[in-house]
Formats: sequence, C-alpha cells, structure tokens
Amino acid sequence: MLLNLLAVSRNVMKDPGVIVGPIAWILGHVINFFYSIIYYIGEIVGTHANSLGIAIILLTIFTRCLMIPLSYKQQKSMYKMQALSPELKKIQAKYKEGMSDPEVQRKMQMETQRLYSENNVSPFSGCLPMLIQLPIFLGLYHVMQNPFKYIDAINQVYTQLSTIVLTAAQTNSTVYDLVISFGQLGSVPIGTSIDVDLFNRIINILGPAEVDQLKTAIASADFDSAYAAKNSIEYFLGLNLTETVGFTLSPKLIIPILSGLTTFLSSWLMTKKNSANADPAMKSQQRIMNITMPLMMAWITTSLPGGIGVYWIVSNLFQLCQQFFLNRHFEKIGADEIIVPKEKKHKKGGNK
Repeated sequence: MLLNLLAVSRNVMKDPGVIVGPIAWILGHVINFFYSIIYYIGEIVGTHANSLGIAIILLTIFTRCLMIPLSYKQQKSMYKMQALSPELKKIQAKYKEGMSDPEVQRKMQMETQRLYSENNVSPFSGCLPMLIQLPIFLGLYHVMQNPFKYIDAINQVYTQLSTIVLTAAQTNSTVYDLVISFGQLGSVPIGTSIDVDLFNRIINILGPAEVDQLKTAIASADFDSAYAAKNSIEYFLGLNLTETVGFTLSPKLIIPILSGLTTFLSSWLMTKKNSANADPAMKSQQRIMNITMPLMMAWITTSLPGGIGVYWIVSNLFQLCQQFFLNRHFEKIGADEIIVPKEKKHKKGGNK
C-alpha cells in the first residue's frame, strides 16, 4: 500500500489530496524556514551548494526533537516489558498445562493484561513512533517531488527558467513545439494555456535529455545559468535530492544502502537489551524484524526522491544517539524504579 501511495507520477495537474496536502503544506513551511536561513548564509559565503540537503537535515532534527517525549515513553515501556519478563514467564508456566482449553487461554490473557495494566505497559507502544513517521514520509515525498511549490528560493529559480522558455516560445517554433510536447508529457489537456506557474510543474518532471533539447533550441546563457542554479540548489554531496534514486548502478545507491544499514543499527540497539530475557519465540521474531525491516527500507528508498532517503538516514542516526543515552538512563534508574513491585501493590491494598 505504501508503494502505491508513493507511485511516481508525471501528471503535473495532480494535487496531493486532502490527507497528504495539509501535511506537505506544514512540512513545506518548516523546510522553507530552514532553507531561508541556509540560503541567507549561502549569500554571505557565495554559494548555495548543498542548501536543500542541509535544510532536510535540520527538518529531520526538528521533527525528531518534537518526538523525544514519545520516544522516552516508548523506551520506558520497553524496559518495563523487560523487567516484567519473569512475571510473564510465571503466568505462562501457571497455565502451560491447559493451553488447549479456550477458557484457560482466556484466563491467562486476562492475568497478563492485568499485569500490563498495573504497570501501565502496552506491548504495542513501540509501533507508535513508526506510525507517526508514516504521514511525515508521505508529506515529505510530495515536498521533494515538488520543491518549487514550497521553497521560495527554488520557486524563484523555476520561475526564471519558465519565463525564459515561454518568452523564447513566442518567437521560436522549435521551443514552442517542445513546450507543447512537454505539456502532453505532463498530462496537460490539449488546448490548456501554459503559463509560468504551470510550466514550473512541467520543468519539474523533465529529465536531462529533455532539458538538453531546450538548451539546444534556446541557446541562451541565461537559461544555462538558471538551470545551473537549480542543480546547485537541488544537489547534495553530488546527489540530486529531487530525483528518484532508482536501481541503476550509480552513486545514488549509497542512499538506500545507508538507509538499510542505519535502520538495522537502530533496530538492533533498540531490541538488544530486551532480547536477553525474551522467550525463544520473541527472540526469533526480533531477529526476523531486524533483517526484514532494513531490507524493506533499502528497497523502498530506491523508489523515492533522494531527499527522503536523507531524511530517513539522519532520523536513524538521531534515533541511535537518543537510544544510546536512553539505554544508559534507564540502566542507571534500574528496573525497581520503573515497574511497580508486587510487594508495594500488596501493601497498598492492605493499608486500604
């Protein structure tokens, strides 16, 4: 389903929709804020190279910082689960002999749920951060596919390019034919008047071969300069962040490789402590997840613009650092401070 939502479309008339649209609008404003700061610094130092990549990194750090309270609760819940492991094993051993009886299974589930409830633990709490990441993923996907819609400085470059092309099309029949042809490539209905705003969308889907056709037909130093400015903005460490990574053997493959590697390290560090006291079935599930998740993320990022891969890599690196310090924090506190000991519960009940 995720891949269907992230399917590459060259239909420039298509809008993101009522769900992804507002998320993209919020993320677009945030990334535009960070980009404006980077762009201003670039004006001072004389270069805007890597600006978009740095803005994505700042956006990632910003969103991950907002999620720190949730991550803290998630990690605390995981440590509670680890500390409760002996109690869970006792419950399982208590009902082991009658597991074929549905009534016995129901009693075991009720007792297990009571243990979770008394200690304010949810076995599904670890899924929440991932669920929150999904709408961010979808919104950022649209922003990276259409950076000119959300980032003012990029919009200015696109507008400059469109103005040059449409002006040339008024006197140059070759350029005019290319404009019409590229409009059809972007699913623009025949007869639609193509203005600067619409041609911004069309430029956004053009590949290198199509841009070369425009360069040859226009033969303008202004066009070459504006297109070089577009590339300078959208490239990060030699990689175009607005283009789909793809499966071709190229430097862009470093993005899915790092995406998979950092996902593995993040999952491994998160489950390392919990696997020590986990039952064999749980250990087996964790091992499977630690293998399949990184492979899945590496595969997914090949189908996405490079900027989303950068977001995911930086997010995982942030998660690794956060996980390291949270692990040390909860180890220092100790299990006795995290869970409610049985003796205390009994004393509270007796005092009543």
